[in-house]
Amino acid sequence: MPLPFRRLPVRASRAGDSVTGPAYAAHMGRSAGLGVWLATFTAGELAAVMRARPDVLRHPLPADLGSLAERLCTQQSINQAQLLLDRPALQVAEALLALGGCASREELLHLLGVGHEAAVARAEAALEELRALALVWPAHDRLRLVGGWSAVSRDPLGLGRPARELLALLTPEQLARIGAGLGLDGQEHGGQAHGGRERGGRERRGPSLEAVAAAVTDPATVQARLARADTRVAEAVHRIAWHGPRTSGSEFPAPGEPVGEQVGRLLAVQGWVVPTEWGIAEMPREVALAVRGPEYRAPFDLHLPRVATAPVDPEQVRGAGERAALAALESVRRLVSLLDHTPLTTVQGGGVGVRELRRAAKQLATDITGARLWLETAAAAGLVALARESRSPEPAAGLRRGFSTPVGKALATATADEWLEADPADAFAQLLLAWWSLPLVPSLRVDESGRPAAALVRAFGHPEHPRMRDRTLRALDALDHQHGAHQHGIIAPEALLEWLAHSAPIEHGSQDDAARLRATMAEAELLGLVATGALTPLGRHLLAAVRTDEPRAALRAALSGTLPPPHRTATFLPDLTALVAGTAEPSLVRLLDAAADAESRDTASVWRFTAQSVRRALDHGHSADALLAELTEAAENPLPQPLEYLVRDVARRHGRVQVHTITTCILVADAGLGAELAAERALAPLRLRRLADTVLACALPAEEVVAALRSAGHAPVEHDVDGALVVPRRAARRAAAPAPSAGERGPGIDITALAERLSGG
Repeated sequence: MPLPFRRLPVRASRAGDSVTGPAYAAHMGRSAGLGVWLATFTAGELAAVMRARPDVLRHPLPADLGSLAERLCTQQSINQAQLLLDRPALQVAEALLALGGCASREELLHLLGVGHEAAVARAEAALEELRALALVWPAHDRLRLVGGWSAVSRDPLGLGRPARELLALLTPEQLARIGAGLGLDGQEHGGQAHGGRERGGRERRGPSLEAVAAAVTDPATVQARLARADTRVAEAVHRIAWHGPRTSGSEFPAPGEPVGEQVGRLLAVQGWVVPTEWGIAEMPREVALAVRGPEYRAPFDLHLPRVATAPVDPEQVRGAGERAALAALESVRRLVSLLDHTPLTTVQGGGVGVRELRRAAKQLATDITGARLWLETAAAAGLVALARESRSPEPAAGLRRGFSTPVGKALATATADEWLEADPADAFAQLLLAWWSLPLVPSLRVDESGRPAAALVRAFGHPEHPRMRDRTLRALDALDHQHGAHQHGIIAPEALLEWLAHSAPIEHGSQDDAARLRATMAEAELLGLVATGALTPLGRHLLAAVRTDEPRAALRAALSGTLPPPHRTATFLPDLTALVAGTAEPSLVRLLDAAADAESRDTASVWRFTAQSVRRALDHGHSADALLAELTEAAENPLPQPLEYLVRDVARRHGRVQVHTITTCILVADAGLGAELAAERALAPLRLRRLADTVLACALPAEEVVAALRSAGHAPVEHDVDGALVVPRRAARRAAAPAPSAGERGPGIDITALAERLSGG
């Protein structure tokens, strides 16, 4: 519910005071007035302001309302807040700045030209948007704009500075010359003469600054003077008033020098403009408004742009979102598993290059854009990091001068195992929040020539990309939930372009918006946040969660009933395949990966058993009985006979050849097999020697002998010097989890508690 503007017990400002003028600075200071207004807030209202302006929560946290107001008034913070404003709010702020940064509500509404009820309500909504960001506050029936705004909007509505501020730059002689042209009489004074000395010793001074400013800016006087002005002067005045406020070629003639016919001199002497620097003059704000006339109104958009939509089925949107979410979760899990076995190598320019991205895309059954999206998201979630490797002392042959071998690899982090075992709602919440905060759009990463660029390169990030995600999803959320963004009957992100330009005109409206919007929508679809041009329930949960103090906890709670739990069992078919219709539990995935080859990994995953895959499981220490027992426990149905026959058949042949570490001794089951190995041409490089009918020797290491025998189609097993079976176990290499950046708001900040402390509640 919008909060009302509260009146503050402060003195009303004098006429002519402005947020940039000395009177206002002396009275309020840079942030004192804002601090007094914040003191009237409840803890909940204060927390809302800090959530809207999170940049003020940097370390150390504000100690009191005065320090909070100081941070809210810094130029950098104001610039950040302005990016969040829609077009009507910016127009209201510009109109208020044109009125000197301080005006009554009636004066502001009059300048905006809002009279009927709907227009007033829209202006009030824009004022409330400014108030919610602490950019405007009330004081004694007047609205004040935060002072740093003038550094961004130098010429609000194309208007210059106030007349009093500009005329103060002139000398007394120049003021007297303007006053004489306006028919102002000088004043007698016994002190120092401004204009000269009369007979009798009395000194005569020119008209005061206030008198000249009042005469120059009086609307009736301006219109009368303009009506009888020279045609060239009148044209110049109209041009500067509407397209100024500065003009070149205007200067004051020297004392005693005639004005002549030069338009620039006439403008200065007649008080239409005030020379401010060499050859440059500026028209006072009040003069320009008087020239524009009483009918002039500041631009103000009353109507929101309409988004082209088409009906959608909410149930289909929900189902499509959940299927995409499960597929995204599975893709990142497969990426982590891939990095365990074959890490991605970095390139000299930094990050993971295109060749490695293509390799990962092939393994993940996606394209290079999808591989980059999952890699960037996993890295932002702390699941993947770059680990540095030592450089080679000498550059490898074939490398150009100045280049050396790659120095890093992309690895899963130490926290990846915990994430793999986590509940799907918790795991997916971590991925969504990581994507939400990505400082880039992975789908748009290209190099200077327009080709795909490396991944995990943070130098190309920008805060506008997270804001684009927020605005895109909020635009879809504003639509009726039974409609999606369509254009000419097809899903078209371009339907949102006008809405984006209205919601954030400072950042949007360029030619790049269409490509960024299209890429953002495509990524949101892959994550299950958008489907058929409409926001899914997952997307709405994300939007609600990111506005809380604990977004991960809120999102996890919202997703707990949305994503189905992982499957602990699989369906085994007679064609030697295993099917999991949904997300498989990590322990089930490890079992199937050990004994079968994955054919497809998506919302429905398929594994195929082959002689080679079963032998791989036996090589890693499984026995036939133990493997069949584990598969039976993981089966929804009785194991098919073909699968049992396959496991038993491979087990019968497994281990008939034994490799012992001597240097190296090979034991075989019978003399015929020993003779076969000794005579086999494929094993000739081993130079096997028969020590007995069932014993052969080789000078190569045991692991090389095992590899050669397996390449020749045999199924050997390795024993150590004590005769114990050697089970190859490869420890997965892990990278250290990256620390959160200094700019991120840490989990230790309780905004509600901070607001209660600052408000004294």
